[in-house]
Amino acid sequence: MRTALVLVTEGVVVAPLDGVPAIKISKNFDDTKFIDIYYAGPIRAAGGTAAVFPLILGDYAQKLLEIEHYNPTDEEVERYVEECKIYQDEIVSRQIKVSPEEVRKIIKNCPVCINGDPTEEREVSIYRDLQRIPTNRIRGGAMLVICEGVALKAKKILQFAKMLNLDWQWLENLQKTEIKKTSDSESFLAPDKKYLDRIAAGRPIFSYPSKVG
Repeated sequence: MRTALVLVTEGVVVAPLDGVPAIKISKNFDDTKFIDIYYAGPIRAAGGTAAVFPLILGDYAQKLLEIEHYNPTDEEVERYVEECKIYQDEIVSRQIKVSPEEVRKIIKNCPVCINGDPTEEREVSIYRDLQRIPTNRIRGGAMLVICEGVALKAKKILQFAKMLNLDWQWLENLQKTEIKKTSDSESFLAPDKKYLDRIAAGRPIFSYPSKVG
């Protein structure tokens, strides 16, 4: 997985080594095994699409090794929701905010565990001391992969999955484009203004949704 990430990033960033500090084979609570990928802050240098590449290869490895998928508990799913909210609201400011429903869908369906090392001093306050999550602190690398990798690059990831004959169809409706109907025969794509909601002061706007510019 690291070697593939080196090739994808052309060996010019630290992400393949420092951004993926550990890859483990862990156990579900029914004693089946799954691949557990630990991310760290330097994964940012890889970019959104490349950062998700280890997840695709992890699922492919599970297929080759004939081991099962990651099966999260309800508490683990909600831990990711809490952590993503803190990450997006307090630690980084991104133009597109991933909703709790989208986070739940990613964690429940991703066949590989998106784990990570702690990168912030800030801790979660509700879903703490979970057995398979090694820290109560915010895991910036894992949150980055969820928010800016899986959530935003869903269509591209789906292409990679299809190349390896993997079932990632759950990605198709993750970032669903809204289609509005004016009549039975006419419909149009509704402008998606989500990326304008969290624009940082001083950032230039080159184009508005569905506008030429």
